[in-house]
Amino acid sequence: MKRDKGGITRRQLIKRFGAAAFVLTPVARAMGYLAGPPLSSAPRFVMFFKGGSFHSPSVQPKAITDLASTPLAPLQRLSSDLILFLGMNIHGGSPKTDGYKEEHAAGLIGCTTGNSYHYSKNDSYYAYTDNESIDVAIANYYQTIPQLAALPFASLHVGGGAHSDADNVGLGQRYISYRKRVAGDSQYGNAIEPVQDAGQVYDMLMQRVSLLCARTTGQPPPNNTQLRAALVRKKSLIDFSLADIADAKRVLGMDSAHALQLDGLVAGWRQVEQATTSQLTALDQATPTPGSTAACPTGARPTGNGVNKSNLDQLTPVHDQMIGLIKLAFEWDLTRVVAFTLSGASSGQTLPSRGVTSAHHTLEHSNNVAGLNTIDPYYAEKFAALLDALKGIDDGNGQTALYNTSAILGMECWSNSSSGHYLTNIPFVLAGQGGGKFQTGRIVNAGGRNNNDLLISVQNAAGITSSTFGLASLCQGPIV
Repeated sequence: MKRDKGGITRRQLIKRFGAAAFVLTPVARAMGYLAGPPLSSAPRFVMFFKGGSFHSPSVQPKAITDLASTPLAPLQRLSSDLILFLGMNIHGGSPKTDGYKEEHAAGLIGCTTGNSYHYSKNDSYYAYTDNESIDVAIANYYQTIPQLAALPFASLHVGGGAHSDADNVGLGQRYISYRKRVAGDSQYGNAIEPVQDAGQVYDMLMQRVSLLCARTTGQPPPNNTQLRAALVRKKSLIDFSLADIADAKRVLGMDSAHALQLDGLVAGWRQVEQATTSQLTALDQATPTPGSTAACPTGARPTGNGVNKSNLDQLTPVHDQMIGLIKLAFEWDLTRVVAFTLSGASSGQTLPSRGVTSAHHTLEHSNNVAGLNTIDPYYAEKFAALLDALKGIDDGNGQTALYNTSAILGMECWSNSSSGHYLTNIPFVLAGQGGGKFQTGRIVNAGGRNNNDLLISVQNAAGITSSTFGLASLCQGPIV
């Protein structure tokens, strides 16, 4: 293959080599052949959400190398890949809502959207937002880049214990990812439900990977006749539905209020249509032939499921399996964006194996600092495990996937009394160098700045040139 000065695009690689292009991509990138957006200009992004904040007074190290005495102790060995933000607020320290005010929903929604929200009832469990979360914003931007628009998944939304609020109500407490609300959306119609069944996520990913691995193992490609037929039927139904909506809009009149409401339905169907078309394209492009020696995934299909679980001892295998699947997705460049939810807001999670049998939320309101500092390192351990997985991916040029990733350890409010909640002094962590954009291995004193400025930093690293994210009144600009 002759190499021209400008390199070749991922699309050209696929055209020339079919499914083998996916195997050749990391090799070609490492050799400098592959044109298009490199990981340094379109890095991976992970939003890792843990529910209740760390006990803020317990997270006050003087240096990034002094984490051992804090709930962040499991991250000490990875400190050179971290930036710890102290003195950072959510929502300027008070909920930004047009009605009822409380901090749990403000913390959860503010963490990922940096924006305002509403309630359908005066209760934190009934919170919802109209606004886009940072993971969706980055994924949508990447979809405007032709080489990235061809990825099988614009983003992945996974979790384990994502519904585990203290009162098992769920609703507005379970979501961290949102697309912008459009006309016709129901109350939670713009929220994205995380998949908590590891087997389901595995099946989604392996539908793509198995096509590529058939080439490397010398085995016949998998029989995708049933999958193709199902996708064709699904696309036919989508086309039929879109045609019906278009007819309805013509009857109602393009400028009528009813026609505008139908736009919400169109937006939803278009997202499904895009995903279905992408799956069919992947099948059409995959013509595997024997001969490659690239390693393919091995091991049994995972069976962990985090739905309706709040015991972290039971959730541990689910979390570990999801981390392995995130690694798989990034290794095969199936997506560049992941949202990983470990707990809902007002966390109801416990950790009996370490003596914590009261819910995280109860520990906060009873000022049980010892209990909080026993359960919170668990989340730091899982974040460390994710970072280890990313460090285990070789991106070429002496760089790991962690170097080419921006990963936020996000959380909500904290408390140390029966009545108080605080949106101030939240100890956010940013991991990875964002493709060389971030100088890690340090503590940054945010001085009361909002997490909006952290979200601005990661969107800038992704190539989105804007000095605001979320409510402009909360933004000062990128903090790193």
